[in-house]
Amino acid sequence: MAKVSYKVLPKKNALHFLAAAAVLITIVVGVDQAVHSSLFKLKNIMVETISDAYPLTVEQVKLIAKIPVDKQSLFELNMKPIEARLLKHPWVKGVVIGKEFPNTISLKIVERSPIALVTESHGKVLYLESDGTMFEDHSIVYSKDLPILQGFVIQNLETMKQVRELLFDWFQESHFPGLKVSSLSYDEKLGLRAVVSYPLKNGQLMRPVIELGLSLDEAITISQASFKKVLEYLASRSLPASKIWLGDGKKIVVKMARGS
Repeated sequence: MAKVSYKVLPKKNALHFLAAAAVLITIVVGVDQAVHSSLFKLKNIMVETISDAYPLTVEQVKLIAKIPVDKQSLFELNMKPIEARLLKHPWVKGVVIGKEFPNTISLKIVERSPIALVTESHGKVLYLESDGTMFEDHSIVYSKDLPILQGFVIQNLETMKQVRELLFDWFQESHFPGLKVSSLSYDEKLGLRAVVSYPLKNGQLMRPVIELGLSLDEAITISQASFKKVLEYLASRSLPASKIWLGDGKKIVVKMARGS
């Protein structure tokens, strides 16, 4: 029969081991009690400030998030499902979620801020953002009046980049107070054209068609300063234009509205 040997710990070492085990058990029990303490039970949801034009309210964000209040500890709360629910909504570009102890969870929504509506040939309508991102949503009517883009191949990234540049370089109200673009369209035969509105000195709004050339490449070479000078001239003299041909930007032709 094989001999079995036993190693007996010295009394001093055994006492140290028992003391360490007791401390460890105390810590584990204490942490468990703290985790399940009512002090850390989730009670508050804080949503950071949302801009006025954003189509979702603070309360709507909370409803979409479906965060279980008064049901579990903040320690145990899994934030991934909350993030997933929020990101499913078309108007949520991103979300930052944080735990603020003892009992609060914070939400910061990265808002979508569209600059135009894009209509495809088969009738589908998408929102276009300044970074080129496009998203679809039929359930919400955006409060801002956005220009409508038609006739562009949205799958062509370079084309859409040029469209965005044209919108920012040409039709920003900061360049000409009161200027607004209603639509920007492209047709193989008619070329590129925009419908804009600008205020006359007498307060009347005019909506001329702006002929921007046969292509985007041609349009972006035209000096925006020349267009601005023409509008300033028309507005200051309350001259109502129905159409403006920009050509190459050197020779600009203006057709006045009837009765002017």
